[in-house]
Amino acid sequence: MARSGNARRRPSVHVTLPRAARLHRLVSLLAQNPRGRNEILTTLRVGLRTFYRELVLLRRCGVKVRHKAKLYHLMHTASEAEGRLPFPDPQLSFAEMAELAQCPCPAGLRLADLLASVIAQPEPPPHKRSGGTKGTKAKAKTKRNAVNNN
Repeated sequence: MARSGNARRRPSVHVTLPRAARLHRLVSLLAQNPRGRNEILTTLRVGLRTFYRELVLLRRCGVKVRHKAKLYHLMHTASEAEGRLPFPDPQLSFAEMAELAQCPCPAGLRLADLLASVIAQPEPPPHKRSGGTKGTKAKAKTKRNAVNNN
């Protein structure tokens, strides 16, 4: 699949619906003003480990969060950060993908490329069966049982 020169490479990240919502709330919270860690933990109702996991994921997605003077600062606007957040798999059918891929917008073009790459996948080569291994386990088990019975 060819990529346009200005297309930003997105990390391959699969998130659940609750995690995507939490990431969105975190970005929205930090976009309002800098926050301390305890305030973020309380507001999002998450533990310390989850908080740091989310910061790592934001960094992987290109969302910069700066930690200075015990406050966390979002280094982007909310819309810039939201544009980089991963979204859960919408579980679309081929017909729904084809419909959305007809949109001339950048997202529609990206979906069209994705759909074309799925449809154009070559068929896997035929699976070759080797005749020598068929039933080998059964024969070995039969021999073992014969030895044990004697």
